[in-house]
Amino acid sequence: MRHWLLLFGLLSSVATAQVYKVVQEDGTVLYTDDPVAGSEQIEFDDATRNVATPLATPTPPKPSPADDKEKPQYNVSISTPQPEATIRDNRGNVTIRAQKTPANAAVRFQLVFDGKARQTNNSGVFALTGVNRGAHNYQVKLLDNKGKTLASTPSQTLYLHQASVLINNN
Repeated sequence: MRHWLLLFGLLSSVATAQVYKVVQEDGTVLYTDDPVAGSEQIEFDDATRNVATPLATPTPPKPSPADDKEKPQYNVSISTPQPEATIRDNRGNVTIRAQKTPANAAVRFQLVFDGKARQTNNSGVFALTGVNRGAHNYQVKLLDNKGKTLASTPSQTLYLHQASVLINNN
C-alpha cells in the first residue's frame, strides 16, 4: 500500500517525466525518475493520469447599500488670526481659533505651531502664552480618535510685535 501512495505522489508531481521501478535486494520497491542499473521503465495509460479541472474564478460580492454611504468630508479652517496678521502683545499672548465642518463631527483639533504639535482639544480655541516676537508658522489639523489626520489647514504665518524696552520716546 505504501508503495502505491509513493507511486501516486510521484505521478502527480511528474506527469510527463519517465518513471522507473527498481526492486532492491531486500524486496522493497523503489520508484524514481532517474534510470539506475536494473530499473524497469513504467508506462502509464491515460486512466492513471492525475487531471483536475480548474476552479472557476469567483465573482466579487456586490456592495451592500450600507457600503454605498459616502464618508463625511471633513474641513477645517482658521477664523482668527487672518493669514499674515500682525499681533501686538507685549506678553506674547496669541489666540488661534479654528472651526470644522461638519459641525457635529466627533473629532479633535490639533495646533501645529512652528513645526511642533502644541495643543490638542475639542473646542478649536488655542490660547498660547509667552510667544516670542517674530514670524511664526501655524496650522490646525482635525484628528480622529486614533490620531489619524482627517483634514488640515494650509500653513499660515503670523507676526508677533512686542514693544521694545530699548525704544526711547523722548
